[in-house]
Amino acid sequence: MRIRIRAARPDEAEQLSEIARRSKAHWGYPAAQIERWRGTFLSVTADYIAAHAVWSAVDQADCPLAFAALERASGCDVLEHLWVLPEFIGMGIGRRLFQQVASESPSFTFTSDPHADAFYKRMGARVIGQVASDSQGRWLTKFRYP
Repeated sequence: MRIRIRAARPDEAEQLSEIARRSKAHWGYPAAQIERWRGTFLSVTADYIAAHAVWSAVDQADCPLAFAALERASGCDVLEHLWVLPEFIGMGIGRRLFQQVASESPSFTFTSDPHADAFYKRMGARVIGQVASDSQGRWLTKFRYP
């Protein structure tokens, strides 16, 4: 399958939000919890896409299969999203998106779902602490890359 990375378009906001929700649900979170998170970190808007560096990994038909978003801030860029549709996890798409972000930002931080920690360590990110997540009710790993 040929995948290419391109800038996300504002009209893809709902598709990208659905990718985030399906990706999170893949790890066994209950549907009710996914729905509660919908209004927080599992949704992106057209305005968000227009305001930040957001990339889509798309198939030959230009259909998004995954996406990543980098929020640029003075001195500290933040990887806010990196989601892959469950049926494409393990195919290198997440790696390619992470590399796209790394090529755009020399250094960035992010928090990770525990299920993704090993992936980020393989990508060369290092653990710098933990962050309390009010919306998830637990501690998340905080990373810095490189």
